[in-house]
Amino acid sequence: MQKKYFFFDIDGTLSIGQTMVMPESAVRCLARLRAEGHFTALATGRLQASAAGFAAAHGFADFVADGGYSLTLGGQIAEMKSLPVQECIALIERLEAAEIPWSVTPVNERMCVTSDARYLPFAPPEYFPTQLDPTFDYHTLREIYKVNIACPAGQEAEIDFGTLPTVRYNRDVLLIEPTEKQKGIRRMIDRMGIPDEDVVVFGDGSNDLCMFGQGWFSIAMGNAREALKARADYVTDPVDRDGLWNACRHFGWI
Repeated sequence: MQKKYFFFDIDGTLSIGQTMVMPESAVRCLARLRAEGHFTALATGRLQASAAGFAAAHGFADFVADGGYSLTLGGQIAEMKSLPVQECIALIERLEAAEIPWSVTPVNERMCVTSDARYLPFAPPEYFPTQLDPTFDYHTLREIYKVNIACPAGQEAEIDFGTLPTVRYNRDVLLIEPTEKQKGIRRMIDRMGIPDEDVVVFGDGSNDLCMFGQGWFSIAMGNAREALKARADYVTDPVDRDGLWNACRHFGWI
C-alpha cells in the first residue's frame, strides 16, 4: 500500500464540534492508519500549546498549529512566529476607541489577558482562561498569538481589522488568528520531502478552505461548510457518524 501523509483539522473534523472529544470510530481509524504505516499529523488554527495537549492525548508527534504559523516535529517546536505585533496593537487601539472589549494571548500558553473587565462576560468558558489585569499594557508586547474580540455575529463591518485575518469562534467572539494552514503544511512536507500526490487533508470549517485546491487530496466532513464541500475532492459523512473511518475505508487506506 502506498504510504499516505494525512493532515487533520481538529474541531469538527477529528473532534465533535469544539468539545475536543473524538468519536470512538475516529480513534480507531487513527490507530489503523498508523498500523498500516501511514503518517498522521494535525493542521489546526489552535495555539501550539493548545494543540500540543490534544496531540499528546491522541498520539500525534507532528502538527501544524497557529493557523500555519508554527510547526511541531517529533514533539518539538521547529518553527513558531507571532502575528504582526504593531498591526495588532493598532487594532486594539481602534477597539478601545470604539469601546469594544478585547483580550490577547501574548505567550504560547493557554491563557488570555485583558485590562478591560467588560470582556469577561464574553470569554468562552471552554476557551483559554482569561486574566483581568487593570495594569496590563499591550503596547509593550513583543509577541501576540491571538486577539479575541467581543463582536457579535453580523457586527464585523463595524470594525476596521486592517489586513489582519479573522476567524469566528462563536456567536459573540471573533478571533484574530492566522489562516495559512496550507503554508504550514507546505513547509512541513518540503522539510520531509513528501510529494503532493501522497498528501491527504481533512477539514470542515472556513479556515480549512486554504488547505483545499493545493494539489493534495482533500476530504470535507459531512458537517463541513458548503463552500468547503464544493472545493473538496471527496465529501464523507459527519464526524459523529463515522466520517473519518468511512472515508479511509472507502479509499482502502485502512
